[in-house]
Amino acid sequence: MNKKFVLLILFILTLILTLFFIDPNKQTQTILIVDADTVVANQANFYDKELRVRGFVKPGSIVRMGNKAEFIVVHNNKELPVYFNGKTQIPDTFGDAAPVRIDGTLNPNGTFTATKIEAKCASKYEAPNMKINHDQLQYRDYNKL
Repeated sequence: MNKKFVLLILFILTLILTLFFIDPNKQTQTILIVDADTVVANQANFYDKELRVRGFVKPGSIVRMGNKAEFIVVHNNKELPVYFNGKTQIPDTFGDAAPVRIDGTLNPNGTFTATKIEAKCASKYEAPNMKINHDQLQYRDYNKL
């Protein structure tokens, strides 16, 4: 093989590897997935961390302000006040008693600033004429099965 060709291939490979390791768009931050009651009980452990919090919207707690909202997430009778900053769209399924997952950060004053809301319509998963008390639902730990 030609010596110039081999040097050109090595140069291109070095350039590609360099771009891969220096990529400024790579996300290295970890998002912690926790239940709302865990956040409320151990607030000091969750400041300045990206969180994905699970729970249920407390009925009657939603206050919408344009594309922003304030509401309370409940899990195991613990309440987490949430402020949604409106950077993404509020889903159509977001409403009272809906299972919800919110992404954001916990503030030192105990409120949660959400940048994303994901909600499911609980009625889609319930049997007809069946009432579910969402505060009594428990997440199953599949690692213990």
